[in-house]
Amino acid sequence: MTGKKKVFIADDDEPALISLKKLLSLSGFEVEGTSKPKEALAAIKSFKPDIILLDLLMPGLGGLEICVMLNEDKATQGIPIIAVSALGGYTDIKKAYKLGVVGYFTKPYDYEKLVEEMNKILARKENTEP
Repeated sequence: MTGKKKVFIADDDEPALISLKKLLSLSGFEVEGTSKPKEALAAIKSFKPDIILLDLLMPGLGGLEICVMLNEDKATQGIPIIAVSALGGYTDIKKAYKLGVVGYFTKPYDYEKLVEEMNKILARKENTEP
């Protein structure tokens, strides 16, 4: 991978957001995020991330709704989205994939496996872009 890859995290759990931002920064990513779901779309458009980590259970505006908005917006469609959620049921996971996520991790998740999956997705994206 060339240069620092940009990751955006949307998670209403502030302590989880802060620790994940620190870990990803230490792993060589440029990281931005928000714990306010209603600010996520505008922040994502402004930051222009290479990949998004999206919590599905958030107050006011759920991650699945954000996922739909991201995929419908020309400025953000095509950015890979990994769901990171406490929802681990088959129906929840299936619904998330139908709405466009490319990966799904149930909380608590293995950080190393998450980064490994992010790197695979980013490498795949890099190899398919013109």
